[in-house]
Amino acid sequence: MFEKITPEAAGIPSDAVRDFLAACERRGNTLHSVLMMRGDRIFSETYWAPFDKDFRHRMYSETKSFVSIAIGLLEEEGKLSLDDKIAPYFPEEAGDSLPPFLAEQTVREMLTMTTAGISEYWFTSAEHDRTKIYFRRTDITRPAGTLFEYDSPGSQVLCHLVEKLSGKSLLDYLKEKLFDHMGTFRTAYTLKTPTGVTWGDSAMLCTTRDIASFGRLVMNYGTYEGQHLMNEAYLRTATSRVVDNDPDGTRGPFEYGYGYQIWRAERGFAFVGMGNQLTVCIPELDFLFTCTSDDQGNAPARSILMAELFERIVDHLGAPLPENGEAYRRLEEFSATRTLRAVTGEKTSPITEKINGKTFLAEENPMGITEFSLRFSGETGVFSYTNRTGKKEIPFGLFHNVFGHFPEPGYSDEVGTVPGAPDHFYRDAVSGAWRDEKRFALLVQIIDKYFGNLTVYFAFKDDFVTVRMTKTAEAFLNEYHGDLVGRLKK
Repeated sequence: MFEKITPEAAGIPSDAVRDFLAACERRGNTLHSVLMMRGDRIFSETYWAPFDKDFRHRMYSETKSFVSIAIGLLEEEGKLSLDDKIAPYFPEEAGDSLPPFLAEQTVREMLTMTTAGISEYWFTSAEHDRTKIYFRRTDITRPAGTLFEYDSPGSQVLCHLVEKLSGKSLLDYLKEKLFDHMGTFRTAYTLKTPTGVTWGDSAMLCTTRDIASFGRLVMNYGTYEGQHLMNEAYLRTATSRVVDNDPDGTRGPFEYGYGYQIWRAERGFAFVGMGNQLTVCIPELDFLFTCTSDDQGNAPARSILMAELFERIVDHLGAPLPENGEAYRRLEEFSATRTLRAVTGEKTSPITEKINGKTFLAEENPMGITEFSLRFSGETGVFSYTNRTGKKEIPFGLFHNVFGHFPEPGYSDEVGTVPGAPDHFYRDAVSGAWRDEKRFALLVQIIDKYFGNLTVYFAFKDDFVTVRMTKTAEAFLNEYHGDLVGRLKK
């Protein structure tokens, strides 16, 4: 589908690409994949094992941009107008006592995130119908079309609108109209909400090449490999600065304006998802960058990634360069040896022997852990503990990841907020290291349909250890957040 070329053929030295990838790693980005294109040709493609080109990665809020394109297709079919009020499409969910400002809210205002307000957090709501949650509010105090405020639930309502008007799921509609003609998204799938509507603000799962193809379609304003597939005018507006999203003038990486569920970036536009799922398109350079990662909890990561991208790649793209076989070989070797980030530090400590395999009894704590131990054996170890749901073990590697399944059962699977089967466990990657003589850190990375991370930090003193668990994940790992004190069992 995509031709591969050297960076030199794309107008950038291979060493610059290698330096970019290495700088992102060195500065703390947890990358899973990076793909860069000039025109329709890939000049860099890297995966951090166990991720590969066939892995269907959760795109989180990049999904919103798919919803936008589906809305544009419906407009092109004459099935809606962007200036339609949203509430009449959902009379049952909206009810009879809609706040006036919400009653006047239009599809266009929802696309631009200038809605009348944001609804209740659906993960903790007693109501499972997200569209009903959105409309059944009494706290609306401003008219739509005024302030930009990121409204993820509003995107979900737009997804419901797509499915109601098309009679198909979001993905099936996009496949029929676009992806089947493009030959992409063949293995893609989406997660659902409890009412059966696609989880349209967060849950597209597809390959890195899939989303690169989507970026190419949008950057070419509806034309893909010579096929005109959708309305150019809609896409030009959707990717433009329709509203201001930078009231304080700080100019974050994606605070250059906002279109229709698409962000403006410096010299281009972007699809943006939680954890740094990013697709950046710069039409003037015919350049596309996309990456998957899990930088949740790492606030500076996005700014670092974008700064490195522009300083090392974008600002230096030019005409094709003479080939440099040795530099390209170094880049290919570097790319082929990337593995998922692991904790670094020391592999052993003077107190390892004292605590190895010993049980610590825990004082009362938020996690409900009653006892725990660390066992070390060569290059690996095991964190064992007992909590409210029983005895658990988390194997880990020292300076490297051990891949397995996180031992807490029943987290959501195909349907958001709905518990999974008792034998359903998320895939994980776990590494550990001594950060100094008395402090040991475990990093648990969830790498499944859902992404998240958990740090377990042990700080020892005499016969005591303080353990701090810090989780960064959307609506799971909630049982693993807080501090506890343990005492060596005699």
